[in-house]
Amino acid sequence: MRQIIGWREYINGMYWFLGEDYKHSNGLKAKRKLLPLFVDPSKTKMNCVAQEVDAVLNRGWTHHIPRLMILSNLALITGTNPQEFLDWMREQFVDASEWVMVPNVIGMGVHADGGKMMTKPYAAGGAYISRMTNYCKGCTYNPKERTGETACPFTTLYWDFLDRNSAAFAKNHRMFQQNNGLKRLSDLPEVRVRAQQVLKGLDKGEI
Repeated sequence: MRQIIGWREYINGMYWFLGEDYKHSNGLKAKRKLLPLFVDPSKTKMNCVAQEVDAVLNRGWTHHIPRLMILSNLALITGTNPQEFLDWMREQFVDASEWVMVPNVIGMGVHADGGKMMTKPYAAGGAYISRMTNYCKGCTYNPKERTGETACPFTTLYWDFLDRNSAAFAKNHRMFQQNNGLKRLSDLPEVRVRAQQVLKGLDKGEI
């Protein structure tokens, strides 16, 4: 249906259909404060994030693909409070109409609505970003690694996100492949440890 009527029309319709309280949704109970890197891109060593945040702060805009694949994805897998991230998006983007931002961020970006808009979260690791962009070339972090100090934070936190929310996604048939992949990770304990290190580093603006 979205492809037939058009994305803008779909989003506008969903905004009015879902109602005023929709913007307060927090289905995954995400509580992390907005990361320092969203205010100052020098607070991260991740090339993709630094470049995209810098673009937003300087131009008030970036393409919808990096909005979703990098900015919203990072907020999602770090467990950033959806309302804090929504406020940042509304403050920074020149096209931040209320009816545009609320469904796109709450529903599609950070999956805070429990699947009312999208049946699965748009979460991705570093390997996906590497395939879709050239940001990983020359970056401090390796998208193929999920543990260790040079592991890409997106890769580590992608698996940690699935692990943290495994109960919430257990009955979601569209997450079957991801959940099975998680079960096959032999280094999951190490991923959990590294994820906590990454989250603390991001909170301090050191990763």
